[in-house]
Amino acid sequence: MLPKAFYLLMLPAGLVAIVKPEVYTVLLALALPQQATVATTPVPAAAPPPAVATPFGPRRLIADRDGHFRARARAGGRSFDAMVDTGATIVVLTWQTGLDLNLVRPGETMDAAMQTANGRVLGKRVTIPRLEVEGLSVSSVPAVVLPQGALAINLLGMSYLSRLRRFEFSQNALVLEQ
Repeated sequence: MLPKAFYLLMLPAGLVAIVKPEVYTVLLALALPQQATVATTPVPAAAPPPAVATPFGPRRLIADRDGHFRARARAGGRSFDAMVDTGATIVVLTWQTGLDLNLVRPGETMDAAMQTANGRVLGKRVTIPRLEVEGLSVSSVPAVVLPQGALAINLLGMSYLSRLRRFEFSQNALVLEQ
């Protein structure tokens, strides 16, 4: 598990990425000029493009026409769509997905202050017991469920991605490996 200091340092970067993705993209390009970056403004889409996967080994997600990487995720026996957001410190779920996964219940106290493109909002800190994305499974994934209407699509953030062996951008694809 990552140290608490990592989350405290990455939270501002994640918030900037959500609120002002164009600023985050410029800052990330300055910090990591050799890596391609992707703007991470949440945009609803019909369905994620299929991942190119082998039974074992790396998974390749192909960018959609907007340049976003979308994936099919599974937790608690239920599937849902998510957009990969390397600028998000943590996995962020919509209220409906949180309900579907039995991670939240109506009337629960929201305990996590978040800054989103729609402004400041309180979310509910949760832990996803096992999160599988394109066949790559990670256990005990920290996440936040946002209230209804605060988020259009689930975001697959660093609390999942950092637990993979590697993830990297390669041409028009995102390679994930466990």
